[in-house]
Amino acid sequence: MSNWYRGEIRNFDGEYKETDIRIRHNEAVKAIGKENDHIKFKTLPESKVLSIYHKGSYANIGEAYAFLMKYADQNGYTVAGLARECYIDGIWNKESEEEWLTEIQLPIEDVTK
Repeated sequence: MSNWYRGEIRNFDGEYKETDIRIRHNEAVKAIGKENDHIKFKTLPESKVLSIYHKGSYANIGEAYAFLMKYADQNGYTVAGLARECYIDGIWNKESEEEWLTEIQLPIEDVTK
C-alpha cells in the first residue's frame, strides 16, 4: 500500500443537514482490525475505473468531476457506480491548498467482457 490516504465520505441523508448527518467514511488499511458498532471492515471488489487528478482546493473539484463525466459520455463508457476520491496530498501534509492532490475514480463497466 502506498502512503496515499485513500478515502471516501458518502452522505446518506439525500439532503443538506446541519446536524445528525449520516455518512460512510472509507479508508485503506494495511490490516483488518477489530470491528465494533461504529467501525466495520469491508474489502472492495476490483473494478475498472476512469480516473483524473485534481490539484488544488476542494472548492474547485467539481470541474474535475464535470471533465471526467463528459469524457466518459463522449467516449462511450457506461458508469457503473458512484465515484470515489483518493486524497493523496491535503491539509495533513501540505501548507497550501494549491498543493492538495486528489484522485477521482469513476467506476465503469468492463468493456472486455
